[in-house]
This record gives sequence, structure tokens and C-alpha cells, in this order.
Amino acid sequence: MAAWRCMAVHWLCHRVCNSDSSHVPLAPSARVIVSNLMISTLTSNQPHSQRRRDGCSECRRKKVKCDLRKPVCSRCARYPRGCIYTLSVNFVSPQPRTRSPDQATDLSILANQPTLTLSPFLSSAESKFFMHVLATQTAPVFFPAAPKLFVDRLISAALDTPHLLYALLASACSHHGRLIGDNSGTSWTACLKFTNLAISGLNSALNEPTQMLQAETAMTAMTLCTNDVCNGNMNVWQMHLAGVMRLLTAFLKQPSNMADSFTLCLVKWFTTLDVLAGVSSSTSITHGLLEHFLETRPSEVDDICGYSLELVPALTRIGQLARQDTLSHQDMYEAQMLDLTIHSLVDRDVPSSTLNTHGPELAHELQYTHLAFVHSALLHLHRCVQGFPRDHPDVCADIHNIVAAIQHIRPFSQANILILWPVFSAGCETTVPEERDLIHTRMTNMRSLGMGNFTRARDMLEAFWAAASPLPWNVYFAQKGLELVLF
Repeated sequence: MAAWRCMAVHWLCHRVCNSDSSHVPLAPSARVIVSNLMISTLTSNQPHSQRRRDGCSECRRKKVKCDLRKPVCSRCARYPRGCIYTLSVNFVSPQPRTRSPDQATDLSILANQPTLTLSPFLSSAESKFFMHVLATQTAPVFFPAAPKLFVDRLISAALDTPHLLYALLASACSHHGRLIGDNSGTSWTACLKFTNLAISGLNSALNEPTQMLQAETAMTAMTLCTNDVCNGNMNVWQMHLAGVMRLLTAFLKQPSNMADSFTLCLVKWFTTLDVLAGVSSSTSITHGLLEHFLETRPSEVDDICGYSLELVPALTRIGQLARQDTLSHQDMYEAQMLDLTIHSLVDRDVPSSTLNTHGPELAHELQYTHLAFVHSALLHLHRCVQGFPRDHPDVCADIHNIVAAIQHIRPFSQANILILWPVFSAGCETTVPEERDLIHTRMTNMRSLGMGNFTRARDMLEAFWAAASPLPWNVYFAQKGLELVLF
């Protein structure tokens, strides 16, 4: 038996070490199996054998064998919520040690390990570098309060899905270029290369029925859409957003996907971008995906959106009313009811899970990101729907409340990333120099975190101030033919 095991190991090693382009590369899970088999054989004389730890979290908890099926293993197919593949890799020392032999290595370190390939698509030094940027800088900035489960699973899925990986690497390239002020174009060239690879892979996936209805396909389109907004590619982001809606609609028709918490995060990511597009540009998609996903909206502040999901219908409707050329008496009555509804959503708590994951400072600030959105919704309603002038008492109160909420958020906190729309809205409407200085400084701070959409918003804010227009900012920019998605 031992001789057969050694022969099997040598054969597998030969396949791994001597494979050429004519062979299909082993999947990451297969390489982990080979690695574990080699280690267990080489250390068979040790007094303690090592248990595999590359299964999903639920199988590891139950101490049963996992078949490593993605995105949900066979044992977890009925209840997929707990089926999570973590981003840590366990190394086993061949020598007995007094402490635990398992050493978990963080993804940001693995990205620069030349002897360890997490994915066959991370073969170049460039791709490994930008994976490091993605894990340590880009993902925390794009999703400052998101559950660790969401970010981990997003990157984990990318390691097995080339088009998603390339889309995420493209976002890391552009983000890194803004962080370092890359004037040579190196980061942008890499961004364009990875974007083209992502689009090519996405097109291929859309032509395969089995791949088209996978969460990874929708994630790739959502990542490309987010990249478009952050990079100012206003001519294509709408196409990607509409594509995401169609993919998610088809994906959610499968009952098993409705029970997946990761899918909920993806729907909220889409909803956030769509809602903000509706209140800051001329385009929005009336989708209702969130309504179909949630029977009741939680009354707590959401860790993806930065505000309570109870606010979504009001924001969607305000955006629709603001885009209408004329409003009926029924519309104006609805606006009054929206005013009352939004005021009822002021006091909302942050979930304990966010406190446990991100700590008390960020959890405290999320209460104020929610307040900033509540009062921005009122400001948009009063200025863009009901047509109140800038010096109206309600408008002045809205601006004051937004600024007060901003002041409760640390100047360089990543929570600021969630409130670009409130910051920009208050900045356009206030005429108080101190408030303008605060908002301009806060937007400059976010620029230093590599957020290109803050840079563009700040430039447009300065142009709006210079014009001294009495119009609401969305009307002014629409007349100028300019579009801005405040995401």
C-alpha cells in the first residue's frame, strides 16, 4: 500500500512539474490535494498525521470530507449559507513542534510568494503584484464595511474564474495608478490589458448556458461596471449595469441561490450603484431585485450600502420624480408622503456583526453615513422634486444635518467612501464658506485614497461653484450635457 501511494505521488508530481501547454492545468483545489498527498507521504513516519483543511468551512466544522465543489459543495447543497472556502492556506511542517503545525498565510502575502501559485492565472509577477494590491488596498477601499465573508469569497471565486480575476485585477491596476500618481501610464496599460481579458472571458461565459447563470459571471459584469464609474467611462457603464440586472434576474430564479448570503451581498452591491445612478444621473434601472430577495428589509444600517435598506424605495422614487418634466397633483402629494417616510427612518442601529468585524469606530461612523443619506434624500426631494429654493428653511436644515453627519466621520476614514452623493449634494447647495471648505477638504482626502470618482466629483463641484447657478446641480449638469454617477 505504501509503495502504491509513493508511485501515485511521483506520477502526480510528474504531471504537475512536466505539464506543457497541451495539458489542461490542474485546478487550484487539485494542486492543494497533490500538495497534501505529498506532505502526508513524506511525513508518514511522524507520530501524528495531519487532517486536510482545504474543505469548506461547514465540512471542516463537522469534520467530514468535502468534495471541494464550487461554489457550493455537495454536502452543503441543501443549506448553502455555511459553504465558505476561506482564503488561507495551511502548511504542515515535517518536524514535530510544540505549537500548532498549521500556519495560516494571509492572501496579501501569498500574492508575492514565487513558489506558491494560488491560481494558474496568477503566473506572472505583474498579476501577483496586482493581486496583492487588490487584497490589501483596493477591496478594503471599495467595500469599507462589507462582511469579511463577502470580500473573501469574492477573491476566492476569482482564483478559479479567469474573467472575474481579470476584472478585479483591472480595478486594482487603476486604483494603484491613482494611489501613486502614475504618470507613466504603466498602471493604465495593465488596466486596459486586464479589462480586455475580462471582457473576452465574459463574452465566452455568456455563450455557455452553464456559465451564464453562475454568480461569478454576474460578479464580473458588476466589477466592470464599478470600474467604469470609478474611471469615468460614462459611455459603457450603463450597458454593463443593464447586463448585470439581466444576469442577476436569471440567476435568482434558481431557488438555491436565494438562500445564499453572498448572493444577497451581490444584489445589494448592484442596488447601491443603481440607486445612486438614479439620483445623480439621467439613467436608472427599475429592477426590484432587492424586493424579491428580501421579504422584509432589515431596519439596521446595511454594511454594503452604508444606509438602511428601508431607504431604497424612497431613493428610487425620488430619482424617478426628479427626472420627470412635469409633476401632477398626485405626484406632489406623493412627495409629501415621502418626506414623512424618510423622516421616520432617522434612528437606525448598526448590526452587531459589523461591530465585531470592523470595530467600534467604523460601526459608530456607519450611523452617520446613514444619517447623511437620510438628509440627502430629503435635500434631493426638496430641491429637485418639490422645487424649494436654496434659502428655504427645509433646504437649509437638510444641508446643516448632512454637514453635521459628515463631521462625525473621521477625515480620512474609509467610511467617507460610502457618502460621495451626500457630500457632493451638500457641497453644491451650501453657500457657507466654512461648509464648502469642509466638503472640499473631505473630497480631497478621498482622492488621496485613490478614488477617481471623488476627483471627478470635486472638479465638477468647483465648476458648479464658479458658475454660481441657482439651479439644482443635477439640472445644471444635465443642461451642460455632463453626467456623474456619485458611487
